[in-house]
Amino acid sequence: MADRYFDIAELVGEYLANDLTNSERIRLMKWVELSEVNRLWFHSVTESNFVRLKRQNLKSVDIDQRWIALLKKKRQEYKRALYLQVLKYVGIFIIPVLLGVYVFMHVKEHQVIDVPVMQEILPGSHRAILQMADGSSIVLHPQLEEIVKEKDGTLIDLKGECVTYEVTDSSLEQEVIYNNLVVPRGGEFAITLSDGTIVYLNADSKLRFPVKFAEDVRMVELDGEGYFQVAKNESSPFTVKVGEMKVSVLGTEFNILGYKEYGEIQTTLVNGKVEVSSDKNKKNYTLLPGEQAVFNKKDGIIKVSKVDISYAIAWREGLLRFRDRPLREIMDVVARWYDIEIVYEDIEVKEYLFGCNFNRHETILPLLEVLESTGTVHFKIEDKKIIVSK
Repeated sequence: MADRYFDIAELVGEYLANDLTNSERIRLMKWVELSEVNRLWFHSVTESNFVRLKRQNLKSVDIDQRWIALLKKKRQEYKRALYLQVLKYVGIFIIPVLLGVYVFMHVKEHQVIDVPVMQEILPGSHRAILQMADGSSIVLHPQLEEIVKEKDGTLIDLKGECVTYEVTDSSLEQEVIYNNLVVPRGGEFAITLSDGTIVYLNADSKLRFPVKFAEDVRMVELDGEGYFQVAKNESSPFTVKVGEMKVSVLGTEFNILGYKEYGEIQTTLVNGKVEVSSDKNKKNYTLLPGEQAVFNKKDGIIKVSKVDISYAIAWREGLLRFRDRPLREIMDVVARWYDIEIVYEDIEVKEYLFGCNFNRHETILPLLEVLESTGTVHFKIEDKKIIVSK
């Protein structure tokens, strides 16, 4: 256990020194994403004020005389700081102490340390809130291991990164009851519905669904973005309602992008066949694999075209992938995933066209550096805000 913590402390030390390899960065970010505790701790020790203070304290340190005393002091400081959380997070003080060990060991070599001040913003992680029929809520995360029962007897498995609904023999025949799966900004989560359909929800999305489907109809409501793998049932069509638009299928895979603040709703078909319709336009449009239907909320018109589906489903592959898209569109996606605010000092940069193919499980700095390398845009990070200028 101690070796693992020391390994993490070493990675954080190299991160602060901007000396991580790509594989080391990925390993560190995977550890950060393991739990909210890891995430909060990493943010606290890499936050700019923390680093700046530590850098000032470490300049011109006499290691031979101060090493033991300072290490002891750091241990005491962290014990005091974490005392209020000790019952819940009893082991986490080990990591900051080991970080201190690593930093001071490197100071030993050079006598003076100059850690560059870098403010990172972490990527989103698997988290969501399940809203039950009785109004209660359950906070979901990968470490949760629990099975609960809805009032109709349906079992809900809360283990891992996907909520699973299972209708049992003891499930009661009664009026249809609904649950909501709410994914916040900076989150993603999946759900297996009672019919076996799997839905992956992107950040800032909500799915309303019946705990148990009726025999002849399967309907859910989406706000945001979701990727659907629909279980085939020829006697019971599956329908997704997004505002005034509906997507109906028997069994297939498709992605729907339909945030309320957007002026349009995109449905992109991966496999199978779907029908798209709207309350404003009574005509049905059939999509084939590789096609996308765009519903204009203002006039109700639906346009179907052939597209490269890799851009629409990139988020499911862990990517931020764009080609010749306005910066405002890219930063909207970035803001939801990294849970940040975007402020434009120069409005015209919103319409500048960019492209990228970036691992969305990385921290945000590499992405901003790539965009800045074009020489047309500049980013400044202030806490959870990114200021964009020319």
